[in-house]
Amino acid sequence: MISAAKAVIWTNHEKREVRVSEANSGIVRSPGWSDPIGAHYAQWQDLDDKGRVHLMLETAVDLAMQGYELGSVLRAFAEVQEFRALGSQSYPMCRALTKAIVGQSLEPNTMTFEELLVAYRPK
Repeated sequence: MISAAKAVIWTNHEKREVRVSEANSGIVRSPGWSDPIGAHYAQWQDLDDKGRVHLMLETAVDLAMQGYELGSVLRAFAEVQEFRALGSQSYPMCRALTKAIVGQSLEPNTMTFEELLVAYRPK
């Protein structure tokens, strides 16, 4: 898991792919890849974690509207600890994240969000 404060969101517009890495992990811009948001930017550093997650949600919507598959975006963003925590904080995000991660839209009725991910992970 990557802390939101250290997360860098990478996008490849040509391939419509998203990945998340930790700042200073050795991953640098390469042909086709850019980092539109994340720890490399002063705006990101000035935000608290709630603000970073809010910006990630806005970015997920923006990327989906640009033709990125939303499930892929959510799977990548779920590598960020504070974004993944949204699955424990609301039913809609639990359903969306479980659908993206395990392929089923689930609610935390008898299990926590993290327990759902373990119980229903693809075999």
